[in-house]
Amino acid sequence: MGTAAAARLARDGTNVVLLEADRIGSGASSTPGGFVVPHFSVGSPREIIARTGETGAGIVDLVGRSANMLFVRIRELGLECDARQDGWYHPATPAAVPRLERLMDEWCEAGFDCEHLNAQDTAQRTGVEGYAASWYAPSGGTLHPLRLCRELVRTAREAGARIFENSPVQRIEKMGTGYRVSTAQGSVLAEKVLVCTNGLSSGISEGLVPPLTRTLIPMRVWQCATEPIPAADRQHLFQGGECLSDTRRNLFTYRFDIENRLITGTFDAFGVDASRAARIMSARLGTMLRLPKPPGITHIWTGTSSISADRLPISMVVDEGVLAASSCNARGIALSFVVGEALASHARGDGVQDFPVLDTNRRTTASLQSRLSRFYAHFTPLLDWYEERRARNR
Repeated sequence: MGTAAAARLARDGTNVVLLEADRIGSGASSTPGGFVVPHFSVGSPREIIARTGETGAGIVDLVGRSANMLFVRIRELGLECDARQDGWYHPATPAAVPRLERLMDEWCEAGFDCEHLNAQDTAQRTGVEGYAASWYAPSGGTLHPLRLCRELVRTAREAGARIFENSPVQRIEKMGTGYRVSTAQGSVLAEKVLVCTNGLSSGISEGLVPPLTRTLIPMRVWQCATEPIPAADRQHLFQGGECLSDTRRNLFTYRFDIENRLITGTFDAFGVDASRAARIMSARLGTMLRLPKPPGITHIWTGTSSISADRLPISMVVDEGVLAASSCNARGIALSFVVGEALASHARGDGVQDFPVLDTNRRTTASLQSRLSRFYAHFTPLLDWYEERRARNR
């Protein structure tokens, strides 16, 4: 979000200073699996509109266009980040088919391309058997998230932005018509300030933008990359930049990178360390993708996804000239990019996307949900089993 905003502002001729607490790409900007998905992870277009009123239609439109907007910008700016726009598949278990069809119908109604695939076509195009149907969104795809972040910084710097790493912000103080943004090494005087940390940095928890912290849940996830899969073993699987994430609560995902390594992830849980997470992900890839043997895991890493307590895909905090936004819920790559550009437009006074503004006085269940999140993964297989059993008994 921050690098997208900085690149957009600098290209438009704005004097930009980017302050990074660690290194460029630290945290959630480098740890996703690289799936570019143009839809909500929770909720449907009609549900979002019903909850947010007049702002909902704009949110639906922005989210639906987010993946394509990102890939268009990548091509316009020549960003080298292994980007491939070959689509996203969302396959459903038999119990989830009614939910899948409702979602797809609503996105089609909103004006976005959706293709419905039956069980046979789903298996043929994804290489994964056992699903009852799927939804294909052609604007989705894959990329290397850290390279995207670094490339956006490169374009910002070439356009005149000044970049300071290892410069965590300690205070934001009102100074006349502007603000003083202070670090341990010095300070910046700015007319406006964009806080693009998605609510999870230590600086925010210390008071930079408290409303975000009170409404977000940190959900820790594991990601891995396997050894390159031989061509003979992957003939039935994706051949380009496609990606897949299914409807299970015990979510299954997969894609290939440009070296033909499989990328997948799993939720963190109490009692799960790196070696156990690697075994879980390797075994599941081998079974789901019908590989001759579970693939060897060569890289494993963990990161924190920011989940909103109310599951709204976007929320904004506006305090005069200080702007902050939350946009993730497991859709961070495309959505954070377009929200970053929207914040840049807001800062320049070019008009702003009509996002819901956080009610800073409203109590949320974020604290309770945060404490329970480490146990969520242990219960997801049981929840999926129960959903399938109920569907069979109807």
